[in-house]
Amino acid sequence: MREFWENFGPTCDDAKAACRRTVHEQVAWESVLAEAKPITSRDELIEDLERARRDLGAEGYHFEVKYVAEQGDVVLSQRIEKILDKDGEVLHLFDVMALTRVRDGRITWNRDYFYNTQSEAWGRDEGP
Repeated sequence: MREFWENFGPTCDDAKAACRRTVHEQVAWESVLAEAKPITSRDELIEDLERARRDLGAEGYHFEVKYVAEQGDVVLSQRIEKILDKDGEVLHLFDVMALTRVRDGRITWNRDYFYNTQSEAWGRDEGP
């Protein structure tokens, strides 16, 4: 898990490569940001990264892994996630906890839990 998060950037292409290396083809990926349509395959996860690139201007990622604990094939992790624009400026900042199942070295299931989530724009002239 730590390898996945630490290699999820700095570019969108790096994030997609990390997915190809460490995520199982039939992953179940759930996120507050995609609750209406949970991701059911590695290809969908990569498509979601491309959609974020196209629709949000997400060109890069920086993850700071704060905590990782495992018991059997289940991993609990905490990370600070920054989604960056083409100039490396922060678009979104998330404090994320995740429960993940890893089998045979591949991520087969992940559920993200966000808190203290903010958009960089909120820190400027606008409020949430």
